[in-house]
Amino acid sequence: MLNSKIFKLCAFLIFLSIVFPVSWAYSEESEKLQIEIKYTNGDRIDTYQAKYVIYQDHDTTPILEKNLEANPDHITLPNDHKYKVEVFVNGIFSDVGFVELRNEPEKLNIDIPLSGGLKLNVFFADGETPINNAVVVIKSNDGEEQRIGNTNDLGDTMRYWLQSTILEESYYIVEVYYGDFLLTSVSDIKINQGLAQDQKIIVPIPSVVEELITFRLYDTESQKILKSEGNFSILLEDQNATHIKESRMTFKGDIYFSNIPSGVYSVTVMIDGIKDPQWDDSKIAIIGNQNEFELFQVDKIEPILEPILEPILEPILEPILEPILEPILEPILEPIIYESSVKEYNLTCNCVSFRFDDIQDYWLNNIQSKIISIFSKNNIPLTVGIIADEFGNDSKIVDVVKNEIKNNKIEIANHGLVHVPFTQFDKQEQNEMIKKSTNKIYEILNVNSTIFIPPENQFNEDTIQVLIENEFTHISSSTIYDSPPFLLENEYFYRFPEVATTGGYIPSQNRILGISSDQTFSDALGGINKYGFAVITMHPQEFAVYEGGEYINEINLEQIKELENLIEKIKSENIEIIYLGQIERNMFRVTIFEEMENSSESYVIPKWVKNNAGWWRDGHIDNSTFVNGIQYLIKEGIMQIPPTTQGSGGSEIPTWVKNNAGWWADSRISDDDFIYGINYLVNQGIIIIDI
Repeated sequence: MLNSKIFKLCAFLIFLSIVFPVSWAYSEESEKLQIEIKYTNGDRIDTYQAKYVIYQDHDTTPILEKNLEANPDHITLPNDHKYKVEVFVNGIFSDVGFVELRNEPEKLNIDIPLSGGLKLNVFFADGETPINNAVVVIKSNDGEEQRIGNTNDLGDTMRYWLQSTILEESYYIVEVYYGDFLLTSVSDIKINQGLAQDQKIIVPIPSVVEELITFRLYDTESQKILKSEGNFSILLEDQNATHIKESRMTFKGDIYFSNIPSGVYSVTVMIDGIKDPQWDDSKIAIIGNQNEFELFQVDKIEPILEPILEPILEPILEPILEPILEPILEPILEPIIYESSVKEYNLTCNCVSFRFDDIQDYWLNNIQSKIISIFSKNNIPLTVGIIADEFGNDSKIVDVVKNEIKNNKIEIANHGLVHVPFTQFDKQEQNEMIKKSTNKIYEILNVNSTIFIPPENQFNEDTIQVLIENEFTHISSSTIYDSPPFLLENEYFYRFPEVATTGGYIPSQNRILGISSDQTFSDALGGINKYGFAVITMHPQEFAVYEGGEYINEINLEQIKELENLIEKIKSENIEIIYLGQIERNMFRVTIFEEMENSSESYVIPKWVKNNAGWWRDGHIDNSTFVNGIQYLIKEGIMQIPPTTQGSGGSEIPTWVKNNAGWWADSRISDDDFIYGINYLVNQGIIIIDI
């Protein structure tokens, strides 16, 4: 009997150990570990693209993998264990440290090798002709994208400072593209610590395709189009919409080109010198790998426009459903996003704002004054970032700032109380720093700034909440720390980060080096195209002479010239330069303006309705959902249609109306044709509105 009881007790304990192992694990005590990562020259590494991986005891599976959020960083780990900490920067293994936690906090210092500078020189197959405006992507050996940029007219990229490769298995990959077309990929690129190096890349395509390029046109039945059917030609345009060459069809129906520079081209089919709508424009890469192209006519079936019938007097039996706010149901299958109706940004400012950071006392004040004067004398708006606790005693720079405020030549931004990342402070500390910096700027300059430039561009959710609570309206960080989308209207708090700079930071030298106006201008254009605006950041350092390992208070005339060239490039493209705090006020709707100019009617159709029309045609939403959605939009004045007669009854929706909606979603018929179908539904009483 006793043995039986012991057996049952043991079995019960085993059961408990299986069912409740987690509760016992929680009893293990933890301890704090501080991890500080520096370069071998003593500089702390930046947190951007750095992470560490921690292994416990002799385990081969990591206990923690974490992006570096601050430096030093603080974490809590279970006590009474040994830990191995591996550091990765730019996806590359950098170094390793070991520590043992025994009932008290520990600090682990890890020194990693210096970064190296990599500039890429990209050439055609002859090895001498540079490739301009190629897209260059640098990846670490784990396949993660680290840098992306464009080549200039010399085939050069800017110099990218990346973590050096100290292990045999560590390397970088460079991919070269023309638009979306991959030209070449180069692996096993090594970077030496602390050194600047150039890497020549020869792309296996000719600079000029000398072979005959042949185009052939086909109708919807795949029958070749001949010259007897019309005066056809093809127009080639480059990525800047510059006309490169137009060639006419021969009597055999072929269209020939020769000696075409390698590149990506937009192909337009013309008839009698005018764009033929029976062919959609297409993009092709002429790089010597394909010399014959076939273009097929788009099957643009004309919809049957049935006559408007007399209203049906008998009402429908089923009650009309209540309108829904958004007529979008969860689709059974993945619906198509109709390209004609969705643009990430249909607003644009087509503008640039210059942001001048790090304004402070007794530091490069000749350079600070010079930059401000350049903008002031040319009546160019400039946003100036003041470090509040380091400003107010140097009359040389303070008087310049006060005078320009008086003349309405500059806009003031709060650049923090001290130049330390806000991510190192909790929410209460951030709130106190914002209040102190705001008050001090007001005391000195009599300006209540509502624009915040985070020190070192770093911020977190606490920062956003604190700024909103203190009635700030704008924050300008960097796309490194702030991710899109950047909303452009109807916001109480705007995020407009820098997309371009006039100088680049070199970690191994711990300095900012000026970059070319071409590179800055290219980055700014990319920002405008992608986000609708561009913020260009400047620092005094890149405009100062650098001697003996330090900046001196002497103007770098070469870099000042680059700044003046940059301003001229922006003006020559009719891009407006405005204050950062006014970006949202300059937004305008490109798409809506174009449609209204081309429309003979005064009705308005919301852009997203095209998605619903296409999804209705494709069966992702049903008839009643679509009809009720359109009915609601018309009633609420969101969608406007021309005056029409309201029918009193309801009937089934004709197939041609549904086809019209689908064709409109595909941009195969006009807005007028789509509205014709909607009017028909109103006439038949299928859509009920108050007229």
